[in-house]
Amino acid sequence: MSQAVDAVDAAAIALNERSWTPSDYELALGRDFFSRRDGLPQRLLPGMPACPTPQGWGTQHVLWLEDVSYLADEMLAAWQSWLPASHMMALLGAYGGLAASVRPLSAQLAQAWEAEWSGPISPQETSWWEDWHLPPEQRQQVDALTDRLVLVGSVMVMAVNQGGTAG
Repeated sequence: MSQAVDAVDAAAIALNERSWTPSDYELALGRDFFSRRDGLPQRLLPGMPACPTPQGWGTQHVLWLEDVSYLADEMLAAWQSWLPASHMMALLGAYGGLAASVRPLSAQLAQAWEAEWSGPISPQETSWWEDWHLPPEQRQQVDALTDRLVLVGSVMVMAVNQGGTAG
């Protein structure tokens, strides 16, 4: 992960020092990623009821992060030949790599859900299930991961915004 941190730091420094102005391709990549990421649907496990609170289930967030990681992988593969050594590619790689770290947890949650629930389940039962399968320590880890994603994403946003205003 330190390579990813170095890449994010390098991109942020280059932006601040104005030694990097994102190219049109980099801007297109960043904008497309954010547009597609923001359009990802909130996913539930099969049979999981909608969450009664606006923040959603913790499981939904884990599944969304997993979907974001696959989106980043897909976009990195598609853009690699266009932007092989780009700061934007490094940022997207760092973002996707962080998001991908939830894949084992996502698989674990899906497996536990499938093993334990075959019929209708209430929101209260779902809450109890999440309390058991996403204990506070694990939720704190997901929250810390999300905080790191926000930092990487903010550098990407800064790049897209700076590139969009550069003369």
